[in-house]
Amino acid sequence: MNYRNIILSLLTIGLVIVGIIVTKTVKKQNNPLLTIGILQTASHPALDAAREGFIDELNAHLDNIDYIIHNAQGSITTAHTIAERFHADDSIDAIYAIATPALQAVASIEKEKPIFIAAVTDPHALGIITKHTNICGTTDMVDIPGTIRGITTLLPEVTTIALIYNPSETNSIAQINLMEKELHRYNIATVRVGVATEMEIPQAVATALSKADALLTPTDNLIASAMPLVAHLAHQAHKPLIACHNQAVEQGALMARGVDYYESGKETGEIALAVLRDKKKPYNIPIRPTKSDTIVVNKHVIDELNITIAPISDTIIYINSKQGN
Repeated sequence: MNYRNIILSLLTIGLVIVGIIVTKTVKKQNNPLLTIGILQTASHPALDAAREGFIDELNAHLDNIDYIIHNAQGSITTAHTIAERFHADDSIDAIYAIATPALQAVASIEKEKPIFIAAVTDPHALGIITKHTNICGTTDMVDIPGTIRGITTLLPEVTTIALIYNPSETNSIAQINLMEKELHRYNIATVRVGVATEMEIPQAVATALSKADALLTPTDNLIASAMPLVAHLAHQAHKPLIACHNQAVEQGALMARGVDYYESGKETGEIALAVLRDKKKPYNIPIRPTKSDTIVVNKHVIDELNITIAPISDTIIYINSKQGN
């Protein structure tokens, strides 16, 4: 083969390669694949529901979306490792952070990709929301005055309430402070019960309920992960458990006036569509609270505890679940 034929052959091969590259580029432009990294703080029904609601909302409107889902299983170190992996992966277009520890891990590293959030109580208090923030989504701040008003109306004989929470969760402390203030307005005494691990819960709950008429917990990730155990211990002590997320009622809590996390995830999905599909900037979309104006009550727990709840004007949904017993 002479030099002329060799050069022609190389040019032909080069054109074929360029043609393949152009074809792939055009195909991606015509049908772009979006990839979202999902970092979930821990495994429990509320956070699972926030994940599923988000995915369902996006899948209902987009056909070309993929998800890389990781769960930190309650470990801050693992959350940061996952966040670093998402940040370094150029194929990931945006990140969905579920619950405050996940958001803190991602926000400390990722400053460019959009970060969507849910199950975060007060993102502004974390000091991470800037003028040109890349963070948007929903919060799960419950209506604490409404929750306490519901307790005092439905359970008027309660005079002392034990508050169980994880002191290492910033949002839990903020909620506990508000709960105490509101309960004291109704002359209801409080007993704080801090637990750092699930192993501490049985003894802590037993001690608390020996001093209180009922148990109340904020939207705390540790307690939510152990909700069936907490509900079981409350039932054993024949005391009502009140929670701040509605999924807890299905696990054995007596009542909750909290957030529906599936709907919260869907709302964050709507916001993600505005950014990913409609090209809006995260800093132009206010972080908004999820509605929490319905009381959910477990009829089975009412029978189990042999209590009568007083009538109330708020909207009440009754379910009948034996979980947690």
